[in-house]
Amino acid sequence: MGYIYIIAVPLFISSLITGCLTFDGFAFWILLPAPSVFFGASIGRLCRMLNAPIPAVLSFLILLVCSLGVWMIEFFTLPQVYFFNHVWGAWPGPIYDEALQVSESLLFFRWITILWIILLWILPNWSETTQNKIVTFLALGCLLFSYLNLDEMGIITPRETLKEELSAHYQTTNFDLYFEENNFTDQEMEYWALRHEFHFQQIIDILEIDWPEGRKIESYIYANSWQKKKLVGAKFTSYVPIWLAQDQLHIAKQHLDGVLKHELVHVISKQFGNSLFNGSWSIGMIEGIAEAIAKDASPESTLDQIISAESSYPSPQQMKNALSNSGFYSSASSISYTTAGSFVQFLLNNYPVEYFKKAYPANNFESSYPVSFEELVDGWHQHLNTVEIDSVDKQISEFIFSRRSLFQKHCPHAFTEEQQLWDEYNFHVSNQDTAKALETIEQLYELNPGNKLIKRDWLREQLLHRNYATALYAFDASDTLLSLRILNADALFLHGDISSAQKLLLELKPQIDSSDARNFKYSYELRSDSLNWDAFLTARYKNKIPLANDMVRLNTPVKMMTTAKAIELGITNYYLPTATSFISKEPLNADWFDIYEEMILRLVLNESIGDADLMISSIDKLPLRARYSERLTELKEWRNFVYSRITAN
Repeated sequence: MGYIYIIAVPLFISSLITGCLTFDGFAFWILLPAPSVFFGASIGRLCRMLNAPIPAVLSFLILLVCSLGVWMIEFFTLPQVYFFNHVWGAWPGPIYDEALQVSESLLFFRWITILWIILLWILPNWSETTQNKIVTFLALGCLLFSYLNLDEMGIITPRETLKEELSAHYQTTNFDLYFEENNFTDQEMEYWALRHEFHFQQIIDILEIDWPEGRKIESYIYANSWQKKKLVGAKFTSYVPIWLAQDQLHIAKQHLDGVLKHELVHVISKQFGNSLFNGSWSIGMIEGIAEAIAKDASPESTLDQIISAESSYPSPQQMKNALSNSGFYSSASSISYTTAGSFVQFLLNNYPVEYFKKAYPANNFESSYPVSFEELVDGWHQHLNTVEIDSVDKQISEFIFSRRSLFQKHCPHAFTEEQQLWDEYNFHVSNQDTAKALETIEQLYELNPGNKLIKRDWLREQLLHRNYATALYAFDASDTLLSLRILNADALFLHGDISSAQKLLLELKPQIDSSDARNFKYSYELRSDSLNWDAFLTARYKNKIPLANDMVRLNTPVKMMTTAKAIELGITNYYLPTATSFISKEPLNADWFDIYEEMILRLVLNESIGDADLMISSIDKLPLRARYSERLTELKEWRNFVYSRITAN
């Protein structure tokens, strides 16, 4: 064991010097190698003490079975993406989840490793003394208890455990959805069940899949990312275990809207994946096909626009690297996904889908397409040259391509006290636990009062809890950020000092007007007079929206924001048709496309097809960005999908 730690000393010193060594990091240094070395030594000693033939070879084979054999059984039978192993320690989950912390599960598992070390060490002489017998039976008893509680202690998560935790069950033609009943209203569940079926139909049509009759997909929908981390090991990463025989989706509720279609592509592409794990040997192909169909890299720009905005395109060799596993992970996920997605989208649009399905399992383009890989890349480049781009596309492209990969970040797995509190705060916000959210952001603000981003969220929490005087007292001359100064004006208005609020807003108007940030574009109009300002702040901080018939007195930005709040609160059955009638009478503006989209989605769900058609036809007349046109096309498909089900019934 000493040799292992000697070899690791340079890495340890490097972590120490760079400031990357945290308490959890140090604990991993102790908990992972040391017990594994003693475990291996105890197996080697047992083989020698039992006079086994070729003890070194036998020890190696036993360790090989423990390290690979046990892992493979778990990998191909359990839905989780975290693993514990007596030989190599632990795999905490997807590499994109950067926070690594010592968990109770790891401590419990290492307790099991120690029990095995004790048992294996004493086994050759277990009957020689009463003490040995007692220790042997105690170790066996503890091991039996431990193995009977593996799922309760988070060492494994069988499907049965998931179904117990996510005990509510909703069935559709092609899906079994599992979720916690108190996290979804009936209408929400109906909506997401329909969205599952809608995206399923879209994907099998695009990929020309003849889906096996009676084959159902299990969709596990977690209350939040933290519950998903606890149960299956993936926190902010949604995933599909394509290697399992049973088709599955694992997504947190707050991520459904952004990733459901993307993850469903992974499930359905299993139909033409390789025989070993139902996928492709190229992670770039796996993610490329999902990105190409979901088109979700950006809500503002298409995949092709993001790539076209770059000064140079990837060469054929660079694309080969991008489609390889090492090349894919060497870039930030957003870069790899977007590049592979644009290329695969070109292939799907210009060649029969069967070519791609043939190339997919082994990443073999040469035998699947009638032209060389170099010619495919050249054709893609020629297509990119025809794509129109603007300043928005350039900004989005620059933002995506400036991101660093996990391997380029400084101390990617270090988790500071500040990050811990921020994580806890977001957990409480996600859980809608307002009291604990306030308590946590108070601790975070006390720890770092000079961080203006923390102060911004602290101020918002104060306004949500109607602590207006506390918020006003905290403002000082250093708060020069426009977002903080607008919050200052809101705090004054909510506190009842309307004249001071209006005076400050007038001072800020030139700065608001000159800002390029999209989120400030309508900041002044939302507060243009006391009527609109009050309606906007009441919706934002008190979760109360004006009566639908009172909307006629509000300006367009406030109408749109209060409608968005109504959708967020689930007040749609009676509110949306009235809001639609008011909004459709005014000139529509593509700036509000996101809210128009949410309105149409819910109108269709509520079977208000006429109102949805009115919104769609009005938006269709607008000069839309290319990405908005893609999204509008999907809204039309959604309308037709739901309408066909209505008429069929």
